[in-house]
Amino acid sequence: MSTSLMQMAQSYLMFARDGDMIPITLEKTDEAPAARAVISSQTASAVRSMMELAAGPGGTAPRAQIPGYRVAGKTSTAHKPVNGRYTNSYVAGFVGFAPVSAPRVIVAVMIDEPAFGGHFGGRVAAPVFAAVTQDTLRALNVAPDKPVTDIITAVETAEDES
Repeated sequence: MSTSLMQMAQSYLMFARDGDMIPITLEKTDEAPAARAVISSQTASAVRSMMELAAGPGGTAPRAQIPGYRVAGKTSTAHKPVNGRYTNSYVAGFVGFAPVSAPRVIVAVMIDEPAFGGHFGGRVAAPVFAAVTQDTLRALNVAPDKPVTDIITAVETAEDES
């Protein structure tokens, strides 16, 4: 089974939008897209909470955290198939959204054959997510939804564990 990075990002809409999906587009439109419910808001909320834990201090991607913002996401690490067989090459990823309290952006990162810092998504893709998402949130003037001091402790803990 194969999924594009854009399809992965789109699939996170249902968690960021309380169970609703909207079509994605690269064009700006004046009309709001029609949403359709695909999962219950309770399920979306539960998964969103789990995804926030994954990006938290005890999760697989503490490097995805952004000072002042709550983030949620999921790491991926996969052997790369070549000629129908899995190799010792990897594809690492992280897909997430922020701020959790009122999601504005979904960012998907895929690193093909990471060469620096290992091959796990939480180690190599999550920091790219954090950098891109932080710059995007600031450019969009999105208000922080988390005290900055909480993130400093989490990042220090993640660095100590490496």
